[in-house]
Amino acid sequence: MSFHFGTPPDPDKDGIMECHHYRNAVDAYDRDGGLMDDPMLKHWFVINACDVILGEDAMYKYSAKELFEKLEELSTSHEYLCNEQECKDAQEADELFNPNPLTA
Repeated sequence: MSFHFGTPPDPDKDGIMECHHYRNAVDAYDRDGGLMDDPMLKHWFVINACDVILGEDAMYKYSAKELFEKLEELSTSHEYLCNEQECKDAQEADELFNPNPLTA
């Protein structure tokens, strides 16, 4: 999934300043702190983040509470999987460095 920018404005219909703001927002995407500096990019980011969490047009289908709860659920699941992987890695390392544990 890639980041979706808003529809580019038409200079004839929307005006040259709207095109300028659009270009600034697109440029801010790659700039450190750009999300804090550009309200248009911030809006696009929220839409894209919601789409990643719950699918296309999620921002318009679900409440902020539902979106946040799903994000918390994903975070908890990810943390659990990371911890599980760390345990497996530790067990494999232990078996590698201690091939014969206390055999009698």
